[in-house]
Amino acid sequence: MSIVVNPWSGSSQWMAELAKHLPDEELLLWPDVVDRDAVEMVAAWRMKRADLASFPNLTTILSMGAGTEQWQRDGTPPVRIVRLADPAMSDEMAAYALHWVIHFQRDFDAPYGVDDLSNWGSGALPVPAPREHRVGILGYGTIGRRIGRAFTELGYPVNAWSRSGTTDANVTSFAGLETLAEFLGTCDAVINVLPNTPATTGLITAERLSQFAPGATFINIGRGTVIADEDDLVDAVDSGPLGAAVVDVTNPEPPTASSRLFGHRRIRVTPHVAGSTQIPTAAALIAANISRIRAGEEPFPVVDPATGY
Repeated sequence: MSIVVNPWSGSSQWMAELAKHLPDEELLLWPDVVDRDAVEMVAAWRMKRADLASFPNLTTILSMGAGTEQWQRDGTPPVRIVRLADPAMSDEMAAYALHWVIHFQRDFDAPYGVDDLSNWGSGALPVPAPREHRVGILGYGTIGRRIGRAFTELGYPVNAWSRSGTTDANVTSFAGLETLAEFLGTCDAVINVLPNTPATTGLITAERLSQFAPGATFINIGRGTVIADEDDLVDAVDSGPLGAAVVDVTNPEPPTASSRLFGHRRIRVTPHVAGSTQIPTAAALIAANISRIRAGEEPFPVVDPATGY
């Protein structure tokens, strides 16, 4: 039985890395597939549903990225979907979150110039110490935990919100929708890493935005669909309570040229670059899951159809 490989980019590197870990497997680079009956697994970032349906013996889709919503649309074969939980990507996203939280916490937007020469280096603009700046993580899975560790190691208190809560040390846990308002209101910065699921789509409404602490920073590196209306986000920065926002993901993506997110003094937009798939580490993880499947073991993490993640 064969495995179809369909990367978004870097095809030759993907094939070389997977072959290094799976020397006995038949790896077929899409679309060079002759015997579709022999295809048992697909490793890809995206693929047309009609093409997936053309593999009658398909059992598993191994995602080449952190997101999985592309595999859960109507018409996708009802097979096992394995997420990519790559520590290398988590590290990148933690660094991105650290950069922007610290940027606004320490007011690095301040326009220092000749008028500041008389008090240069005197700390004329006091900023809160890390222990006084509470960071909230909206979505506390693999990526959220990595971000939480990055902040706690630097002395920031951390709130974590998720469906079921956490018992992690040095983290204040909030579980369920009934705690979301309290979570938002007690954070000086909120970092969204929630995936795109029916439960998270439109979660941050205008009402939720009004529940943020005064002057808080909102950083979205999860999915753009968590914001019910991006105009409401801009309004919350213009009129409060938000002090700033950083948007790496949007809805639609990319945003339209007329989006109010662009050109705003207190909103930063980046083009979905907070974290990227690192081929060597991602290929090793995908290969390890293929080896588990061949050994009769369960790969992980497998998407739960009930939650969409």
